[in-house]
Amino acid sequence: MSYATSPARLIFACCALPLLIACESTPPELDSSLIPESQRKDYQLTMSKAKACPINLAELIDMRSSKDLLVGSSNVTEDTLYSLLQQSLEAMNVSPDIEAATSVKVILNRAFVKSLGSNMVATVVLNVLYKPDNADEYSPAATFRGQSVNVNVSVSEKESSQIAIDAMKTAIHDATKRIKSSLLPNCGNTLSELEAV
Repeated sequence: MSYATSPARLIFACCALPLLIACESTPPELDSSLIPESQRKDYQLTMSKAKACPINLAELIDMRSSKDLLVGSSNVTEDTLYSLLQQSLEAMNVSPDIEAATSVKVILNRAFVKSLGSNMVATVVLNVLYKPDNADEYSPAATFRGQSVNVNVSVSEKESSQIAIDAMKTAIHDATKRIKSSLLPNCGNTLSELEAV
């Protein structure tokens, strides 16, 4: 009987392991280092187009119930997170200073950092409402998740806080790249005008 249950348990464990790993940490989908060489040029072209597409940032809101991010016994303040998010959006050509036909409202829904073994995992969840050219209303909110993993071994509390900020910065940028990539199909006319210049 032990011979019958052993292989069954082994098969179950093998099938469940990838699922558990997938739930535990999602690799950054848009990290070019993870993309096969043959597809990297297409990826880079897509990201260039996504970045070139100008979008007006109508609103940037922090809707978290707890505004500060606790890391150990220190905080990453609301202002720091807001600033990181604003900088990342601006780097991807999304800004209140841009006069574009299309606009978005970005809502910081969740941000957290947790330790997994010797790694520090930062996760950010953004909700985005999009209003294309000639539309009267914004779309229903779509959710975008960004994540990063940083090594955090035997460091001081001050260094740990900086590692958390760096990890959150990467997670935020991961999410903003996903946002811009998803909006790329709606940038057709704008990109055509840019390419014609």
